[in-house]
Amino acid sequence: MPIAPPSLRPPLPDTPSDDRPETPAQRLSWVVRMHYRMRTAAFGMLFLAVCLHARVETVRADVWLFLGLLLIVYPHLQFRRAQRSSTPLDTEMHNLSADSLLLGMSAAALGFPLWITFSSLLGTLSNNTANKGWPGVAETLLAFSTGALLGGAIWGFRLVPGNDLPTTLLCIVCLTAYLVAMGHIAFTRIQRLRDTREALQQRERDLMAANAALQRNLREIDALQEQLREQAIRDPLTGLYNRRYLDATLERELARARRDGQPLALILMDLDHFKRVNDTYGHQAGDEVLQQLARLLNEMARAGDVASRHGGEEFLLLMPTMSLATARERAETLRRAFGALEIPFGSLKLRATLSIGIAASPDHGSTAEDLFRHADRALYQAKHEGRNRVAS
Repeated sequence: MPIAPPSLRPPLPDTPSDDRPETPAQRLSWVVRMHYRMRTAAFGMLFLAVCLHARVETVRADVWLFLGLLLIVYPHLQFRRAQRSSTPLDTEMHNLSADSLLLGMSAAALGFPLWITFSSLLGTLSNNTANKGWPGVAETLLAFSTGALLGGAIWGFRLVPGNDLPTTLLCIVCLTAYLVAMGHIAFTRIQRLRDTREALQQRERDLMAANAALQRNLREIDALQEQLREQAIRDPLTGLYNRRYLDATLERELARARRDGQPLALILMDLDHFKRVNDTYGHQAGDEVLQQLARLLNEMARAGDVASRHGGEEFLLLMPTMSLATARERAETLRRAFGALEIPFGSLKLRATLSIGIAASPDHGSTAEDLFRHADRALYQAKHEGRNRVAS
């Protein structure tokens, strides 16, 4: 007679309505509860089959006592034992072995009636195999045989294989119900496994999509941060570095120049009569002049130079490792190139000139204040002497 359905150890968690996974304790208690219910029902049906069998075969009083304790009381004791154990699932696996042993004893006590013995052996054999695999087969056969030997030693060995029709029919019905229930439980667990696997695959796809979206967002954020950093240090009209970036860079380059014993030069330039350009042709024309000067500075600057808009129509070119004499030559080249430049504005060709002041370290000082003061003074001198010239 069957005693419990297969648990498909370890069981798949039932998915709660709030999608929270069950804890290991909840999964173990599910196995114990399921085995308890099926053991109680199966042993109760076996007791009913014994009662039908007793109509045609005499059953001793001590055997009745043993069978009553085994088939009525024992399932509840095993449930309590498993529930109180620190490892309920392992305890329940031991209970299955005990089932095989005790059912072997009951078969011997009854004289091995064919259908009762067959149903008991097949039930416990199927359940142990479902829970333990192939080792469960050998374990069940050994435990059942051991129980039969113990039962024979206690109540004597006798063989009464016959069963009357009602007992046979009841065993067939119960055994069929067990096999159907076992198949349904296996189907349910396999279906749940399939659903769980599909859900996990879908979650994996969702996670991969979310990760890809996150990577895109991070790249966009990095690009935006880089853009913001550039905007923070760039002049929006000309694209050159702004005064804040220049001040920080100048301090760093001066420290490096002092450490390495290298020169450093500043070229401070101002557009001549820039207000006249704005007043005559408009601010768009003035913006075009500023942008053309910025393009020229970028073209003439070396890789380590820093071209910046110092404010309004003033521009500055920072040139590390450049001597004062070389800076004068570069400034003259820049002045001539810009003076010869024809700046298109609509149908017009605009021209403008530069006044340039030069300061160098260590010639004119070793601090940013010293260099700015001297470059500004030199620029004023170039303006005072008639503009469109270089002074140092």
